[in-house]
Amino acid sequence: MNRISFKSILSLNSPTSVTVRNGEDFNRAEQLKANELQFKQNTFYTSQLNGDHSFSSTIKFKWYGSFNILDGYIPDQRRIAYVKTSGSQNPYRLLLSNTLSQQSGSRIYQSLSDYIYTAGGDLSFGFNAFGQKQTLKTGYMIQVKDRLYDAQLFANFLPRDNAALTLLPAETVFSPANFGNGLDNKIGFDAIKGKTFRYMANTILNAGFVQFDNQLSDKIRLVWGVRAEHFDQLVGSVKTWDPRHSYTKVLDFLPGLNTTIKVNSKTNLRISGSQTVIRPELRELSFLNIYDFELNASVQGNPSLKRTKVSNFDVRYEVYPKAGEVLTAGIFYKNFKNPIEQLFNEGSGGASTFSYQNPDQATAYGFEFEMRKKLDFSTALKNFTFQANASYIKSSVKDAGFQIDRPMQGQSPYLINIGLLYDLEKAGLSSTLLFNQIGERIYLVGDLTSGAGSPDIWEAPRPLLDFQLTKKIMKKKAEVRLNISDLLNATQYFYQNVDKNVRLQKGVDAYRFTRKPGTNYQLAFQFSL
Repeated sequence: MNRISFKSILSLNSPTSVTVRNGEDFNRAEQLKANELQFKQNTFYTSQLNGDHSFSSTIKFKWYGSFNILDGYIPDQRRIAYVKTSGSQNPYRLLLSNTLSQQSGSRIYQSLSDYIYTAGGDLSFGFNAFGQKQTLKTGYMIQVKDRLYDAQLFANFLPRDNAALTLLPAETVFSPANFGNGLDNKIGFDAIKGKTFRYMANTILNAGFVQFDNQLSDKIRLVWGVRAEHFDQLVGSVKTWDPRHSYTKVLDFLPGLNTTIKVNSKTNLRISGSQTVIRPELRELSFLNIYDFELNASVQGNPSLKRTKVSNFDVRYEVYPKAGEVLTAGIFYKNFKNPIEQLFNEGSGGASTFSYQNPDQATAYGFEFEMRKKLDFSTALKNFTFQANASYIKSSVKDAGFQIDRPMQGQSPYLINIGLLYDLEKAGLSSTLLFNQIGERIYLVGDLTSGAGSPDIWEAPRPLLDFQLTKKIMKKKAEVRLNISDLLNATQYFYQNVDKNVRLQKGVDAYRFTRKPGTNYQLAFQFSL
């Protein structure tokens, strides 16, 4: 058998957003009213060529090649802010000074282009041993990724104080009549210059693997092997003397083992262990330093970040009552060497900077439960399926340089997901209602390098409810899909914990900021030839 297939997808979307931030900046003793206007154009293109060949009943070869393009463009992102002294009756004034700032009066143009080339294949060979069928598989993959990010930053400034001008509303303050020569008491306009607003990156991943699939008996199956990954990465600048330069070349051997014990025809016991790696995102490694309006802070990469090596172990008990139904329970343990965490440094005058770090080690362990049940015990509910999963996780971080006793940044102590699915196949109609919630977690690690430092910023639990409705039309060659995400639109609370009780205590813990994300609606049409 020989089969060759080709797929090509082009996706375009252009979201427009308005972000409004109101509140008090306690570090500056100011009340703030600010907004950011942004239009973004995203283009995603992917093409993939696949081959599947059977040379005999025991020898099979699969190969693939793909090319992906991701272009993002944000033209003329605008920010404006008005401030007044906290508790005063003074009017709000435009936040402009005699220096260039990204925070207010700025206009930013950003572009990002990713080009990804991938090719690979694997060869499998079947043979008999222990009176059972066995499989040996080996393969190779190469992936090359090129990125170019560029930002052009401009800002308005006020060379000399002009109280009357700063009282003007946003609709008129930037009219042509209010601009001067950059030296008087009218508004000036200039580029924000610097080397931290642009970076390039190139990564080359060569990976090969050997895997054995051994059926040791009618009851025991063992899948084991090793994957070797040679990773070569350049970020920031090709010049080694440039502080933006970050170069990595590393070879990892990643073993894996999965044992399945068939207890009976409907029950399995799985025991598995493996090693994996988590590499820093290119943005995290870059020297890029850009002000984030929502966070009210500058976000800067760390070229010294290391990749995280993860050792995984888990045991899972699985029951399959009937087709389409499952009930599982399991325990797991993970060890992280050099985990990647995001932290913030509280600068003078409230000028915060967010960056990234590698603590020495972290661990996470816990248990998880999953179920999927068809509700066909009732005629009225026969087209419904109920699904749920929940996890409890205990995590901790250790670092020789600091006395740390806290969970991993971004790791919640529990996760809950509940779903109700409806599928009327004859009518081509289906819908899904999903609920999920996570426990309180560290959103940003506090500053551990200066004195007593700043407390960690925590994110409070927040319920999420999403809905999807799909209808197939045109003899099932097309479909219309409605997605509504975050139906509850609950407020997100981010706070600094002041005692050992990590749960949010209103009136006790200090709010860092709150966020109202809003409910999102999406209507999509898809047609297949």
